[in-house]
Amino acid sequence: MNSSTCTVVPKGTQISQAELDKFDLEAYEDPSVNILRSLLPRLTGPEHTIKWKWKPGDLIVWDNRSTIHCGTSYDQERYVREMWRTTILPLPGENIRSHP
Repeated sequence: MNSSTCTVVPKGTQISQAELDKFDLEAYEDPSVNILRSLLPRLTGPEHTIKWKWKPGDLIVWDNRSTIHCGTSYDQERYVREMWRTTILPLPGENIRSHP
């Protein structure tokens, strides 16, 4: 997990300002984070990992809703890293939340 992952709660759970302050300002990490932390070795294992060897003109697209991704270091003096964010909206009348 990263430093911004302080607690895991069921969707829709109300969290008070005092609880948010405890997690954010006091860097309290709820024991529930261990659930996700225990899954990381499996989720980031070689069978679920892509290491890209870049060539000019390459384009990679991923869905942030279902991907754990991490940029790696590179020689900033020799190479330029260009990144673009794309958001795809649903068709009129379509509910984006209904898609897996």
